[in-house]
Amino acid sequence: MGDLLVSYLKIDFKRLITDKKIIIVVLVLLIIAVFDPITLARYFAKYPSSTQTIGNNPFQFWMLLNSAGWGNHLFSNAFWIVTVLFTGLIYYDDKNTSMYMYQITRGSKGAYFISKFISTGLLSFLVVLVTLEINVLMTYTLFPDTVHKTEQYGFNIPLEGSFAYDAYLVNPMNVVQMYTLLNALAISIFVVFSLCMSVLLNLKNRYIVMVIPVIILYGISYITNAYPSLVIYDIRIILQPLAASGIEGINWSAVSFVTGGWMLVDLLLIGAVFYKTRDCYA
Repeated sequence: MGDLLVSYLKIDFKRLITDKKIIIVVLVLLIIAVFDPITLARYFAKYPSSTQTIGNNPFQFWMLLNSAGWGNHLFSNAFWIVTVLFTGLIYYDDKNTSMYMYQITRGSKGAYFISKFISTGLLSFLVVLVTLEINVLMTYTLFPDTVHKTEQYGFNIPLEGSFAYDAYLVNPMNVVQMYTLLNALAISIFVVFSLCMSVLLNLKNRYIVMVIPVIILYGISYITNAYPSLVIYDIRIILQPLAASGIEGINWSAVSFVTGGWMLVDLLLIGAVFYKTRDCYA
């Protein structure tokens, strides 16, 4: 199975990196990562007095934290959509052509699905991680003053007791890297979730295949936001650095519970996929 899995992975990675939907997502993420700090730097160059009140510290302006920036808004609003597009609709395309039957009859159905989950999850994780790191590099290059801190800066410091607080005390960059990794991991988790939905629902319309996971994830996020006691368990809240500065209770227990919970959901869905497709022709 090992050699066959490697063969499947090579095919899937090649298909994914040449898929137009994924290429567009990558380009959009790169544009956000690069131009968000550039536009912000141009603003401060035009209104230099703003640095006296707002500040000029890069920790305030990396994309994931700077909720006032257009990059943050675009990334946040497109979050669930991105997770679906990163699947490349790879299973849907296989199922609606001869590719699915060709691959599972010439090899192993188990290797086929494992390859799909690994390739989509890993590729999305790496792409998001790299683009967010590019944003961090751009921000810290354009805003090199890490010493001076204004009153406005203080509103960005994680609350004592939050999962990011101790990391901030050691070095603010630790917080930046924690959230960068966490967001990349979350994207990959929901890419696998979306792929599982595609397999389990087996819908015939590609647009419905893209919309259903987004609706489900938006719905779950909406419900958790509707009840104040559940807000700290909304992964979209956890993924926003500014939330740790204003909402109490986002500690390691909450983060581990939510992240681990979504991983468990993925594992259960993957199990359901293998059960549903136990018949070679399912």
